[in-house]
Amino acid sequence: MLNSSGPELRRVKKFPSSSVLESEYHNSAPPPVILSTTQSASRSLANITNHPLIQKRSRSQSQSQFDGPKYPVNNNQRYARKAASSAQLAPKPNATIESLISRPPANLVEALQDLRYLILTEGIQADNDGNSPLRIYIWSILLGISPMRTSDYVSLVRRGASSSYSKIRNDTFRTLATDPLFRRRVSEASLIRLLNAFQWKMRDSGTDAQYVQGMNVIAAPFLYAARSEVEAFSLFAVFIQRECPGYVKPTMEGVHRGLKLVDQCLETVDPKLYAHLKSKFLSAELYAFPSVLTLSACTPPLPEVLKLWDFLLAYGAHLNILCVVAQLLLMRDELLVAQSPMKLLRQFPPLNAKMIVSVAVSLVRKIPEELFEVLVNHAR
Repeated sequence: MLNSSGPELRRVKKFPSSSVLESEYHNSAPPPVILSTTQSASRSLANITNHPLIQKRSRSQSQSQFDGPKYPVNNNQRYARKAASSAQLAPKPNATIESLISRPPANLVEALQDLRYLILTEGIQADNDGNSPLRIYIWSILLGISPMRTSDYVSLVRRGASSSYSKIRNDTFRTLATDPLFRRRVSEASLIRLLNAFQWKMRDSGTDAQYVQGMNVIAAPFLYAARSEVEAFSLFAVFIQRECPGYVKPTMEGVHRGLKLVDQCLETVDPKLYAHLKSKFLSAELYAFPSVLTLSACTPPLPEVLKLWDFLLAYGAHLNILCVVAQLLLMRDELLVAQSPMKLLRQFPPLNAKMIVSVAVSLVRKIPEELFEVLVNHAR
């Protein structure tokens, strides 16, 4: 990972060069090992391209595992109705995340199912700063991504400033600007290169997408967790294109659909709180826009964002809508007595990923089938 040269992000005065990429990656010290791994797990990390969970996994297989094998698997059901009921699908005794990814699975579907369950119930071990040698590897498995060639990324960077460069520059210097962990580890130059390269990639593919405000914040967890800028780019690009392409269309239609869903889901699970906010003329458009747009990455602390994203990458980014609703429910008592709830909603309380995920999981079964289907597809 490229490091900033000081405690604060330095404003980049010209388009950052690609010439530093390979030398800085090769010369930078590897991230510290926070948890012990078996020898086979370490070997597997070094040979990520050969891991069968990446090579053989299809997207429909991955997203259907909330319901377990008894439910049909197809593209229309890539996120199944009983999302959180996977907690009933306990893995084999003594199974750990390390043991799952350290050897070829006997059954790919069951292995992915077990991996998700362990992420949900045990989480990915990390230090207090959110550093984990396994996290980005697990994210790669969940997204089905093999490593990108550095030369492919460098070729995008060398094309220089894209049509969105000025917009990107307006946002990058203030990305998670108050987070010392992010400022210490990620340079503004790397963020500019990643976002600009993505704009070129979208242009080449003919996709109706452009840089929009908020993409800088979505890129931040990938850059923080990844071992290199190239790795962060490959995950970010696939995540945007696959999980939330509607969020980056010029009209940001996916985001606005998501905001309406926050209102609808809140009304479904807590009519009293919904009515109270409505009586104050407060809709999700007014208070939840940043949380929906950035998949909650705008709310500190960053280590908790990473834990929440472990869940979202395992079970689907669409569940961020329920995570936003969960945050409202955790503020319920204060909101109901507040004469001006907007004062509380201007900035959500610090994330507590474990508590938010627990509440969000409990909400899944309370959402009607038709509404849940809309939730599943709203970001497409």
